[in-house]
Amino acid sequence: MKYLVTTCALVAAISATSPAANGKADSATLKRAGEIPLAVVADKVALAHTAQLLPLNEKGELVGKGDIEKQIAQTFQNISQALKAAGADLETAVKINVYAATETAVSEVQMAVVKKWNKKPAPAVSFVVGTLDNTNALVAMDAIAPARKFNEAKTKRIQVSALRGQVSGAQVSILPKGGVVYISGQAKPGELADATRQTMQSLGDTLTFLGLGKRDVVQIKAFIDPMAGTAVARKQIADFFQGETAPPVVFVDWISPKLPIEIELIAAAPENRAAGESISYITPPGFQVSNVYSKVARVNYGKLVYVSGLYGKTPGNAEQQVLEIFASLRQAAQETGSNFDSLAKATYYVSDSAASNKLNELRPKFYNPNRPPAASKALTRSVGFPGMAVTMDMIAVSEK
Repeated sequence: MKYLVTTCALVAAISATSPAANGKADSATLKRAGEIPLAVVADKVALAHTAQLLPLNEKGELVGKGDIEKQIAQTFQNISQALKAAGADLETAVKINVYAATETAVSEVQMAVVKKWNKKPAPAVSFVVGTLDNTNALVAMDAIAPARKFNEAKTKRIQVSALRGQVSGAQVSILPKGGVVYISGQAKPGELADATRQTMQSLGDTLTFLGLGKRDVVQIKAFIDPMAGTAVARKQIADFFQGETAPPVVFVDWISPKLPIEIELIAAAPENRAAGESISYITPPGFQVSNVYSKVARVNYGKLVYVSGLYGKTPGNAEQQVLEIFASLRQAAQETGSNFDSLAKATYYVSDSAASNKLNELRPKFYNPNRPPAASKALTRSVGFPGMAVTMDMIAVSEK
């Protein structure tokens, strides 16, 4: 793996101060431990993707009510068990996505990550704040890590007996070495059950158009309002995969007055060097072309670059935050052998309409209108740190 340790506001965010530009990505800084990296370049190997896991024991009972340290430790343990079942290891994870109930919990997780990886390079990390699937939980996570011994050509979904008490379906799946497809969030109107069912059907149609199927799905992420509806959504997702184990699922609390759920997914695809480009940006039938996000980004070849959640350094100023985020993204892309024409998947979290509007206004200034990344944008209760109203989570591709 290649770790870019030049850090953004993420590392300094306990005090929500400005980004810490700690030097260039030379051979020394790339190996430096004890910091959350700006980006991690994954080796060309199979990658295990977990479900969103909470601090629950084997019986599905919450561990450490009101105690963030115990909950973080239990969540790390659960993530580690899931990855181990896939032949992967939390210690070598390339990305951790953190969902916290409070901004205080975000700071605690940040410190726990730095402590846990104090002698080795840490994974890229992103944060968002909102209601969790268990109302007494303070934190939940999902993770991605290399599964180096996995040499199969098809996606593998694994149920982990010790984790069946907290989530149904697979707790971890393996994206085989090769290509990958990121399908942007899709949403249908209606009550939650019907909206979920129709959205999964629409995603299934997109997979069919791409020459893929349900068995290729690696992970599903659903933005849901209210979070209390996760059991309803899980059932509809499970019904879509009837006859097989459903893939790992992640739920994110979002604020949506019109649509109860939006769903995106990751699917395996064969490597395709004949495409002549590392990423193909695709608009399936029935969808309109956009100059700020692609409905589908198909990574044909190259190494995946996982960028930590990016923040600006100017509290209270949405425009400056967006501009500073794109400056950090440019640095991450340049120093990992990527560029703005090789962005695969973006997730944007915004905590107010001003940040959302500024993101919409400024994105076209940075993206190639013919090659914008697949993306989802969610209005959330907080992006993790005081004074910050927007954060960006990006996956890019490096051909180095």
